[in-house]
Amino acid sequence: MTARHTLETRQQAFAAALEDPTVDAALAGQLFPDEAALLHERLGLYRGNVRATRRLALANAYPVLAALTGEAYFDAMALAYSRAHLSRDADLNRFGAQLPEFIERYETDVRYAYFGDVARLEWALHRAAYAADHPVDVAPLDAQQWQALGAERLAQARLAVHPACVALALRFDAVAIWRAHQPGGAWPARVEVPSWAFVVRPQWRPTVLAQTCAAHAAFVALHDGATLDAALTQAFDIDPAFDFAGQWRTWIEAGAIVGVRSE
Repeated sequence: MTARHTLETRQQAFAAALEDPTVDAALAGQLFPDEAALLHERLGLYRGNVRATRRLALANAYPVLAALTGEAYFDAMALAYSRAHLSRDADLNRFGAQLPEFIERYETDVRYAYFGDVARLEWALHRAAYAADHPVDVAPLDAQQWQALGAERLAQARLAVHPACVALALRFDAVAIWRAHQPGGAWPARVEVPSWAFVVRPQWRPTVLAQTCAAHAAFVALHDGATLDAALTQAFDIDPAFDFAGQWRTWIEAGAIVGVRSE
């Protein structure tokens, strides 16, 4: 056995022991066969630190979900998630990417089926906090530059969306649930209604706006490269009374639409 292979084998055994205490004995046999009890004790400290760090990373990304579930539930869920989705990235800010889908399988009580949508919304907010300031090779336009484009050119333009912005179509009113956990918020009368969440980051502070189904469809179309005219066609097909002027003002003021694509 080569020295490299021996090192890799021991590293793999150590990593396995951090996830499963029953592997300690095998690692002790390779490293300290006469001090197995001491190795088990010290690995326990490592295990505790690893689990606490992962739990903290998830709690930072999902504070509302943590408040909804309670500490004991969140601890157990975080441990189960960590075992099912081992971290493959050095940046723990990316560790919770699969949690929305995971918690929908983990929590089987239909009374809490909204956990998944709350998690989707919180992950979008979490990602928004670390997103770039503007799209690559797109210079943000100010109010005068937007006006200078003219209505005809604007209608045929493909618009650049801010990298932090995400539009979500949700089965439950996760927007209202999220707002209920902000200062002065109150629990909504109903959560079993669909919602269209719009995550924005004005002034570097991620927040959530509620959109209509028509506005959601238009923004998704713009994000996917449709012209403004084509995006509005989708919106008006859903809602003939769609208020484009008001929605455009919201997008611009929130910094969601930042410029015109070059292609």
